[in-house]
Amino acid sequence: MKKVLVLLCTVVLFFSLSCGNSGGIASGGAAAEGGKIAQIRERGKLIAGIALGGVPMGFFDDQGNPSGYDYDWAKHMADALEVELEVVEVDGETRIAALQSGRIDVVCANMTGNLTRSQLVGMSIPYLRVGIKMLTKAGSRFQDITDLNDPGVTVSVGRGTTGEELVLRYAPRANIIYVNSFTDEVLQVEQGKCDAGFEDSILVDYAAKNSNGTLVSPPRQYTSDPICFGVPLGDPHFLYWVNQFVSWNITQGWQQETYKKWWGEEPAPLTALW
Repeated sequence: MKKVLVLLCTVVLFFSLSCGNSGGIASGGAAAEGGKIAQIRERGKLIAGIALGGVPMGFFDDQGNPSGYDYDWAKHMADALEVELEVVEVDGETRIAALQSGRIDVVCANMTGNLTRSQLVGMSIPYLRVGIKMLTKAGSRFQDITDLNDPGVTVSVGRGTTGEELVLRYAPRANIIYVNSFTDEVLQVEQGKCDAGFEDSILVDYAAKNSNGTLVSPPRQYTSDPICFGVPLGDPHFLYWVNQFVSWNITQGWQQETYKKWWGEEPAPLTALW
């Protein structure tokens, strides 16, 4: 009787493991069929969260259409999946929540990869490398973040950004004005409503270059940050695909060409995994 029970339990365990594995990573195609990629293809569109408040990373063109480096990546990703692209506008404060709630499939929003965010969302390999810089008016006496640590100084940053973290760490006594986009941050500095702003070097340098001499970007770069795509936790196959997608476009030169399209120069080197 004991032998019969042991044999029965063994058979049940075998079939349980076999059925349970049908949706796991080891089953390869089966995991893909039931995951995010299958959902996107069945829907017929990739829903990407893009920050559209900072030229040339992401912005609205003269016709009111999404444009920029991040948009190009999202469109290229949708093309690779053979679906249409739907854009949902997000910012530094809302992008992770939009992904966690299922409102979007992927974050393409100038998001720095770090250990804190990696606990909340899946982070891809970098598709861009940048660093935080300061933006001020031409002739300003403020040339470094340490110059700002004074209650009489006002700084403009986006909530939930790396720039905010730096200001809170190195200039905690400064007043902070929170903005929803880098465009608003630039206006705050131009209009004298704040003394400095902090954002990624690619945005700050571009704004200073195109300000007709009214804005400057002091040379110090405070960080060296990987800019990554964000994907939902719990679907390693989708993250694996996104990583291969990024790696392929680095090795094939598409990333370099797209960067030069917007900034007119070579991007910082990136490492491909494949």
